Amino acid sequence: MLLSCGKKLLLPVVCLVLFILTFNLYATNKIRFVKAYGKKYVYLRDVANYYGMKCYVWKGMVTLSSKYSKLLFYPQKKDCTVNGVKVYLSYAPFVKGNDCFISSTDFLKTIDPIMRRGALTKHSLRTIMIDPGHGGKDDGGKGTYTKEKYMTLQIGRRVGKMLQQKGYRVVITRNSDRYLTLAQRTELARKYKADLFISIHTNIAANKAVDGIETFCLAPAGTASTSSSKAVWTKYSGNCYDKNNMNIAYQVQSALIRRTKADDRGVKRSRFFVVKNAPCPAILIECGFLSNRLEEKKLRSSWYQNLLAKSIVEGVLRYNSRIVGAR
Repeated sequence: MLLSCGKKLLLPVVCLVLFILTFNLYATNKIRFVKAYGKKYVYLRDVANYYGMKCYVWKGMVTLSSKYSKLLFYPQKKDCTVNGVKVYLSYAPFVKGNDCFISSTDFLKTIDPIMRRGALTKHSLRTIMIDPGHGGKDDGGKGTYTKEKYMTLQIGRRVGKMLQQKGYRVVITRNSDRYLTLAQRTELARKYKADLFISIHTNIAANKAVDGIETFCLAPAGTASTSSSKAVWTKYSGNCYDKNNMNIAYQVQSALIRRTKADDRGVKRSRFFVVKNAPCPAILIECGFLSNRLEEKKLRSSWYQNLLAKSIVEGVLRYNSRIVGAR
Protein backbone atom coordinates (compact mmCIF):
# COMPACT_ATOMS: atom_id res chain seq x y z
CA MET A 1 0.00 0.00 0.00
CA LEU A 2 1.36 3.41 -0.96
CA LEU A 3 1.88 5.90 1.82
CA SER A 4 0.08 9.08 0.79
CA CYS A 5 1.04 12.57 1.96
CA GLY A 6 -2.09 13.94 0.94
CA LYS A 7 8.07 18.04 -10.89
CA LYS A 8 37.23 22.53 -39.84
CA LEU A 9 35.88 24.54 -36.69
CA LEU A 10 36.12 28.32 -36.33
CA LEU A 11 37.17 29.19 -32.79
CA PRO A 12 38.15 32.45 -31.12
CA VAL A 13 41.83 32.70 -30.31
CA VAL A 14 42.43 31.70 -26.71
CA CYS A 15 45.51 31.52 -24.58
CA LEU A 16 45.91 28.00 -23.27
CA VAL A 17 47.98 27.55 -20.15
CA LEU A 18 48.87 23.95 -19.38
CA PHE A 19 48.56 22.50 -15.90
CA ILE A 20 48.48 19.04 -14.36
CA LEU A 21 45.38 18.06 -12.45
CA THR A 22 44.74 14.80 -10.64
CA PHE A 23 41.15 15.45 -9.49
CA ASN A 24 41.92 13.09 -6.60
CA LEU A 25 41.96 10.30 -9.16
CA TYR A 26 44.54 7.56 -9.30
CA ALA A 27 47.97 9.14 -9.10
CA THR A 28 49.18 7.26 -12.17
CA ASN A 29 46.36 8.68 -14.30
CA LYS A 30 47.01 12.40 -14.28
CA ILE A 31 44.58 14.46 -16.27
CA ARG A 32 45.95 17.69 -17.69
CA PHE A 33 43.86 20.80 -17.88
CA VAL A 34 44.07 24.14 -19.62
CA LYS A 35 42.64 27.55 -18.86
CA ALA A 36 40.38 28.80 -21.65
CA TYR A 37 37.36 31.07 -21.84
CA GLY A 38 37.83 31.80 -18.15
CA LYS A 39 37.32 28.16 -17.17
CA LYS A 40 39.26 24.94 -16.74
CA TYR A 41 39.06 22.35 -19.52
CA VAL A 42 40.54 18.85 -19.51
CA TYR A 43 42.12 16.90 -22.35
CA LEU A 44 39.68 14.30 -23.63
CA ARG A 45 42.66 12.10 -24.55
CA ASP A 46 43.63 12.02 -20.88
CA VAL A 47 40.04 11.26 -19.89
CA ALA A 48 40.05 8.38 -22.37
CA ASN A 49 43.29 7.04 -20.92
CA TYR A 50 41.88 7.24 -17.42
CA TYR A 51 38.92 5.05 -18.39
CA GLY A 52 41.05 2.69 -20.48
CA MET A 53 39.47 3.93 -23.70
CA LYS A 54 40.73 5.00 -27.11
CA CYS A 55 40.21 8.55 -28.34
CA TYR A 56 39.53 9.37 -32.00
CA VAL A 57 38.92 12.75 -33.65
CA TRP A 58 37.19 12.31 -36.98
CA LYS A 59 34.79 14.34 -39.13
CA GLY A 60 34.06 16.93 -36.47
CA MET A 61 33.29 14.32 -33.83
CA VAL A 62 35.37 12.99 -30.94
CA THR A 63 34.86 9.36 -29.96
CA LEU A 64 35.99 7.67 -26.76
CA SER A 65 35.51 3.92 -27.02
CA SER A 66 36.30 0.66 -25.29
CA LYS A 67 34.90 -2.85 -25.27
CA TYR A 68 32.21 -1.72 -22.85
CA SER A 69 31.47 1.95 -23.52
CA LYS A 70 31.27 4.57 -26.24
CA LEU A 71 31.12 8.33 -25.77
CA LEU A 72 30.59 10.84 -28.57
CA PHE A 73 31.41 14.54 -28.25
CA TYR A 74 30.64 17.27 -30.75
CA PRO A 75 32.85 20.39 -30.59
CA GLN A 76 30.88 23.61 -30.05
CA LYS A 77 27.77 21.60 -29.12
CA LYS A 78 26.62 20.93 -25.57
CA ASP A 79 24.99 17.58 -26.21
CA CYS A 80 27.08 14.43 -26.12
CA THR A 81 26.16 10.75 -26.24
CA VAL A 82 27.06 8.23 -23.54
CA ASN A 83 26.39 4.63 -24.57
CA GLY A 84 23.65 5.76 -26.91
CA VAL A 85 21.95 8.15 -24.47
CA LYS A 86 21.94 11.89 -25.07
CA VAL A 87 23.45 13.87 -22.19
CA TYR A 88 23.76 17.66 -22.08
CA LEU A 89 27.00 19.22 -20.88
CA SER A 90 27.25 22.56 -19.09
CA TYR A 91 29.75 23.86 -21.64
CA ALA A 92 30.48 22.99 -25.25
CA PRO A 93 33.75 21.12 -25.90
CA PHE A 94 36.29 22.73 -28.22
CA VAL A 95 39.15 21.59 -30.43
CA LYS A 96 42.60 23.14 -30.66
CA GLY A 97 45.16 21.48 -32.88
CA ASN A 98 44.81 17.73 -32.53
CA ASP A 99 43.23 17.87 -29.09
CA CYS A 100 39.68 18.20 -27.84
CA PHE A 101 38.77 19.62 -24.44
CA ILE A 102 35.74 19.45 -22.16
CA SER A 103 35.22 21.58 -19.08
CA SER A 104 36.49 20.18 -15.80
CA THR A 105 32.99 20.74 -14.41
CA ASP A 106 31.52 18.46 -17.06
CA PHE A 107 34.16 15.84 -16.45
CA LEU A 108 33.68 15.85 -12.68
CA LYS A 109 29.91 16.41 -12.48
CA THR A 110 28.60 14.74 -15.65
CA ILE A 111 30.90 12.19 -17.26
CA ASP A 112 32.69 10.70 -14.25
CA PRO A 113 29.50 10.03 -12.22
CA ILE A 114 28.10 8.10 -15.18
CA MET A 115 31.26 6.19 -15.99
CA ARG A 116 32.64 5.37 -12.55
CA ARG A 117 30.77 4.19 -9.48
CA GLY A 118 33.69 5.34 -7.34
CA ALA A 119 32.67 8.91 -8.17
CA LEU A 120 29.35 8.44 -6.38
CA THR A 121 28.53 8.84 -2.72
CA LYS A 122 27.28 5.66 -1.10
CA HIS A 123 23.97 6.01 0.75
CA SER A 124 21.05 3.90 1.86
CA LEU A 125 18.20 3.57 -0.61
CA ARG A 126 15.22 2.47 1.39
CA THR A 127 12.60 5.22 1.14
CA ILE A 128 11.68 6.61 -2.26
CA MET A 129 9.36 9.58 -2.67
CA ILE A 130 7.25 9.64 -5.83
CA ASP A 131 5.94 13.09 -6.71
CA PRO A 132 3.15 13.18 -9.33
CA GLY A 133 3.34 16.73 -10.67
CA HIS A 134 0.54 19.30 -10.38
CA GLY A 135 -2.89 18.37 -8.96
CA GLY A 136 -6.06 20.03 -7.70
CA LYS A 137 -6.41 23.57 -9.03
CA ASP A 138 -3.14 23.13 -10.94
CA ASP A 139 -3.96 21.15 -14.09
CA GLY A 140 -0.46 21.31 -15.54
CA GLY A 141 -0.29 20.87 -19.30
CA LYS A 142 -3.40 20.07 -21.30
CA GLY A 143 -3.64 17.72 -24.24
CA THR A 144 -6.62 17.15 -26.50
CA TYR A 145 -8.18 14.55 -24.22
CA THR A 146 -6.48 14.76 -20.85
CA LYS A 147 -4.67 16.93 -18.33
CA GLU A 148 -1.16 16.47 -17.02
CA LYS A 149 -2.26 16.16 -13.40
CA TYR A 150 -4.16 12.95 -14.21
CA MET A 151 -1.34 11.42 -16.26
CA THR A 152 1.30 12.05 -13.61
CA LEU A 153 -0.86 10.52 -10.89
CA GLN A 154 -1.56 7.38 -12.92
CA ILE A 155 2.10 6.90 -13.82
CA GLY A 156 3.25 7.75 -10.30
CA ARG A 157 0.95 5.16 -8.73
CA ARG A 158 2.28 2.49 -11.07
CA VAL A 159 5.89 3.39 -10.30
CA GLY A 160 5.16 3.32 -6.57
CA LYS A 161 3.48 -0.07 -6.69
CA MET A 162 6.33 -1.61 -8.68
CA LEU A 163 8.96 -0.17 -6.35
CA GLN A 164 7.07 -1.60 -3.37
CA GLN A 165 7.15 -4.99 -5.04
CA LYS A 166 10.93 -4.64 -5.18
CA GLY A 167 11.04 -4.07 -1.42
CA TYR A 168 11.31 -0.30 -1.20
CA ARG A 169 9.32 1.88 1.16
CA VAL A 170 7.38 4.23 -1.10
CA VAL A 171 5.84 7.55 -0.14
CA ILE A 172 3.72 9.41 -2.69
CA THR A 173 3.24 13.16 -2.32
CA ARG A 174 -0.35 12.96 -3.55
CA ASN A 175 -2.54 9.93 -4.15
CA SER A 176 -5.55 11.88 -5.37
CA ASP A 177 -6.39 15.02 -7.36
CA ARG A 178 -4.99 17.24 -4.65
CA TYR A 179 -3.11 20.54 -4.80
CA LEU A 180 0.29 20.80 -3.13
CA THR A 181 2.75 23.65 -3.28
CA LEU A 182 6.27 22.91 -4.45
CA ALA A 183 7.57 23.68 -0.98
CA GLN A 184 5.14 21.18 0.56
CA ARG A 185 6.50 18.47 -1.74
CA THR A 186 10.12 18.91 -0.67
CA GLU A 187 9.10 19.29 2.98
CA LEU A 188 7.37 15.92 2.75
CA ALA A 189 10.63 14.45 1.47
CA ARG A 190 12.32 15.78 4.60
CA LYS A 191 9.54 14.58 6.88
CA TYR A 192 9.70 11.03 5.57
CA LYS A 193 13.51 11.06 5.27
CA ALA A 194 13.42 10.17 1.58
CA ASP A 195 16.57 8.64 0.11
CA LEU A 196 15.50 9.43 -3.45
CA PHE A 197 12.99 11.91 -4.91
CA ILE A 198 11.36 11.30 -8.31
CA SER A 199 9.04 13.95 -9.73
CA ILE A 200 6.87 12.80 -12.63
CA HIS A 201 5.54 15.14 -15.32
CA THR A 202 4.37 15.25 -18.91
CA ASN A 203 5.25 17.93 -21.43
CA ILE A 204 3.56 20.28 -23.86
CA ALA A 205 4.90 22.34 -26.77
CA ALA A 206 3.50 24.88 -29.20
CA ASN A 207 4.89 22.73 -32.02
CA LYS A 208 2.62 19.70 -31.92
CA ALA A 209 5.17 17.60 -33.82
CA VAL A 210 7.57 17.67 -30.86
CA ASP A 211 7.70 14.43 -28.88
CA GLY A 212 10.02 12.43 -26.66
CA ILE A 213 11.24 11.92 -23.11
CA GLU A 214 13.72 13.96 -21.08
CA THR A 215 15.03 13.67 -17.54
CA PHE A 216 16.27 16.61 -15.48
CA CYS A 217 18.66 16.88 -12.57
CA LEU A 218 20.01 19.94 -10.78
CA ALA A 219 22.57 22.13 -12.54
CA PRO A 220 25.88 22.46 -10.63
CA ALA A 221 26.53 25.80 -8.94
CA GLY A 222 28.23 28.24 -11.31
CA THR A 223 26.67 26.75 -14.45
CA ALA A 224 23.58 27.53 -16.50
CA SER A 225 20.54 25.31 -16.87
CA THR A 226 20.33 23.52 -20.22
CA SER A 227 17.64 25.91 -21.46
CA SER A 228 19.50 29.04 -20.31
CA SER A 229 22.80 30.82 -20.95
CA LYS A 230 22.96 32.51 -17.54
CA ALA A 231 25.14 30.90 -14.89
CA VAL A 232 23.75 30.75 -11.36
CA TRP A 233 26.28 30.66 -8.53
CA THR A 234 23.87 29.88 -5.71
CA LYS A 235 24.53 26.49 -4.15
CA TYR A 236 21.25 24.82 -3.25
CA SER A 237 20.74 21.92 -0.87
CA GLY A 238 20.34 19.62 -3.86
CA ASN A 239 23.85 20.47 -5.06
CA CYS A 240 25.22 18.29 -2.26
CA TYR A 241 24.17 15.36 -4.46
CA ASP A 242 25.41 16.63 -7.85
CA LYS A 243 27.18 13.43 -8.86
CA ASN A 244 24.48 11.07 -7.64
CA ASN A 245 21.83 13.28 -9.26
CA MET A 246 23.52 12.82 -12.62
CA ASN A 247 23.79 9.05 -12.27
CA ILE A 248 20.15 8.45 -11.32
CA ALA A 249 19.03 10.80 -14.13
CA TYR A 250 21.18 8.91 -16.62
CA GLN A 251 20.07 5.46 -15.46
CA VAL A 252 16.39 6.39 -15.67
CA GLN A 253 16.66 8.14 -19.05
CA SER A 254 18.64 5.22 -20.46
CA ALA A 255 16.02 2.70 -19.37
CA LEU A 256 13.14 4.86 -20.60
CA ILE A 257 14.58 5.33 -24.07
CA ARG A 258 15.65 1.72 -24.47
CA ARG A 259 12.26 0.32 -23.45
CA THR A 260 9.86 2.84 -24.98
CA LYS A 261 11.86 3.67 -28.15
CA ALA A 262 10.70 7.27 -27.65
CA ASP A 263 12.67 10.20 -29.04
CA ASP A 264 15.62 10.79 -26.71
CA ARG A 265 15.50 14.42 -25.58
CA GLY A 266 18.33 13.76 -23.19
CA VAL A 267 19.52 14.12 -19.64
CA LYS A 268 19.29 17.84 -18.94
CA ARG A 269 20.13 20.31 -16.20
CA SER A 270 17.58 22.54 -14.49
CA ARG A 271 16.85 24.44 -11.31
CA PHE A 272 13.28 23.33 -10.82
CA PHE A 273 12.18 23.95 -7.24
CA VAL A 274 11.80 20.31 -6.30
CA VAL A 275 15.22 19.22 -7.57
CA LYS A 276 17.16 22.13 -6.12
CA ASN A 277 15.51 21.91 -2.69
CA ALA A 278 15.27 18.13 -2.29
CA PRO A 279 17.05 16.68 0.77
CA CYS A 280 18.33 13.73 -1.27
CA PRO A 281 19.28 12.85 -4.86
CA ALA A 282 16.41 14.03 -7.08
CA ILE A 283 15.23 13.97 -10.68
CA LEU A 284 12.28 15.28 -12.66
CA ILE A 285 11.05 13.18 -15.58
CA GLU A 286 9.06 14.55 -18.53
CA CYS A 287 7.41 11.35 -19.76
CA GLY A 288 6.20 12.66 -23.12
CA PHE A 289 4.19 15.39 -24.84
CA LEU A 290 0.44 15.68 -24.38
CA SER A 291 0.51 18.24 -27.19
CA ASN A 292 1.58 15.50 -29.62
CA ARG A 293 -1.47 13.52 -30.75
CA LEU A 294 0.27 10.15 -31.03
CA GLU A 295 2.24 10.52 -27.83
CA GLU A 296 -0.85 11.62 -25.90
CA LYS A 297 -2.63 8.50 -27.13
CA LYS A 298 0.19 6.32 -25.82
CA LEU A 299 0.38 8.19 -22.51
CA ARG A 300 -3.32 7.57 -21.91
CA SER A 301 -2.97 3.81 -22.41
CA SER A 302 -2.40 1.41 -19.53
CA TRP A 303 0.24 -0.60 -21.40
CA TYR A 304 2.38 2.47 -22.04
CA GLN A 305 2.00 3.78 -18.50
CA ASN A 306 3.18 0.36 -17.29
CA LEU A 307 6.10 0.50 -19.71
CA LEU A 308 7.11 3.93 -18.40
CA ALA A 309 6.82 2.72 -14.82
CA LYS A 310 8.89 -0.42 -15.48
CA SER A 311 11.56 1.73 -17.12
CA ILE A 312 11.74 4.14 -14.18
CA VAL A 313 11.99 1.24 -11.74
CA GLU A 314 14.75 -0.34 -13.83
CA GLY A 315 16.65 2.94 -13.66
CA VAL A 316 16.28 3.03 -9.88
CA LEU A 317 17.55 -0.55 -9.58
CA ARG A 318 20.55 0.23 -11.75
CA TYR A 319 21.31 3.30 -9.65
CA ASN A 320 21.00 1.24 -6.49
CA SER A 321 23.51 -1.27 -7.82
CA ARG A 322 25.93 1.56 -8.62
CA ILE A 323 25.88 3.14 -5.17
CA VAL A 324 26.52 -0.23 -3.51
CA GLY A 325 30.09 -0.01 -4.78
CA ALA A 326 30.40 3.75 -4.27
CA ARG A 327 32.67 5.53 -1.83
